[in-house]
Amino acid sequence: MLRASQTLLRKRSTNLPTNVAESSVIDGSVKSIKIEAPLAKAIRSADGYIKGTYAWLFMSIFFIYAGTVWIFRNSASIVLNCQFDGCTFKVHTPHGFVPRNSINSITMPKKDKFKRKTTIEFKRDQLVRADNIKWDPEDQVIVKNYGLGAPSYSSQQQNEEEDEREEGDAKRSTMPWSKHKNYRKKKKGRNKKNGKKDKYKTYYRTGPDSDGNYDSYVVVLRDPLQSSFISDEGSDPDESPSKRMQRQMAARHVAMMNDPNSFASLIAPFAITSNDSLEYIIHLRDFNVGQTHRLARTSVSKVNAYTTGKRTNFVLRESRPVKWQGLVLLILGIFSLVLCLLVGVFWEEYDPTKTGSFRKRMAEVRKRNDAKKLAAQRKNMARKPQMRNRLDPLGVGRKNH
Repeated sequence: MLRASQTLLRKRSTNLPTNVAESSVIDGSVKSIKIEAPLAKAIRSADGYIKGTYAWLFMSIFFIYAGTVWIFRNSASIVLNCQFDGCTFKVHTPHGFVPRNSINSITMPKKDKFKRKTTIEFKRDQLVRADNIKWDPEDQVIVKNYGLGAPSYSSQQQNEEEDEREEGDAKRSTMPWSKHKNYRKKKKGRNKKNGKKDKYKTYYRTGPDSDGNYDSYVVVLRDPLQSSFISDEGSDPDESPSKRMQRQMAARHVAMMNDPNSFASLIAPFAITSNDSLEYIIHLRDFNVGQTHRLARTSVSKVNAYTTGKRTNFVLRESRPVKWQGLVLLILGIFSLVLCLLVGVFWEEYDPTKTGSFRKRMAEVRKRNDAKKLAAQRKNMARKPQMRNRLDPLGVGRKNH
């Protein structure tokens, strides 16, 4: 009995799945069955036109995304909006902007926490003045400060031209207007007839001078003064008002140094400060110097008119132009996306030979094959000449014997 059971176990051991190498063979077990993902199966069985359409679609979306990101990361603007009661200073910095370090030990926000959009509000009396300057874009420094009344020109050429025109107008003022008007018309017609044009010396507003410096302007701000600093009871009566104001500003500046929410801390990343000044110099053309056609003296006159009370409001907007690379990618992506949606093939028509059970698919295949064979037979029958029932001329009137 024992020998019979051992023999039976030896025979069964050969059929047991104890070999690891045989697990890869499809034997009906769960481990041997490989289930393909529906998405992978759909991609593998899709037509070439459908694959090309989806590749085209994803490429168009990528172009739109790349163009939008390119434009957004390089966009920058500075807006100074002043109304009757106060001013708002808005800055939208480009990606990778490094705040200016403060020399006066003002608390600076960390670079990783610095936001791209900053809004600062201040009172009207904190805006001191605006100055015309020469700006070096490489070193980010003021080369020359013209002050309040000096015009912002790259040379004295424009001044000389304006003086010459003013002198010419003064000389022509003695002539009657009708004769002067006819004289200008004749002169203009003669120049057109002879093909000549009045030549004036060109003046480039956006280009740099011989040293590579640009005409620009700065806005000067100061700390707000509290009422406790304005009314000093124990102050010296012989002290001049200017010295008293300077002492009050210095005391206010010391009090605001270590306050992260103070005006000094908020304006510090964009201010050009120095050790011998308690004022904050803001260069509004940090992001578009050399790329604007607006004269600097126009903006300076607006600010100075506001500080002297001749204007009640003004808006200065300095924006960086849109990068042409991002604009080209965005337009190309939109055009490609619209064209893809119009002419692309996104899905196949319903085909019973590709969906359903194996039995249904095979039945549909046989049905189509039979239909093709039947159509071919009908086509061959249509090509063969048809025999018509005609009377035999030799057998007309004959009788069969």
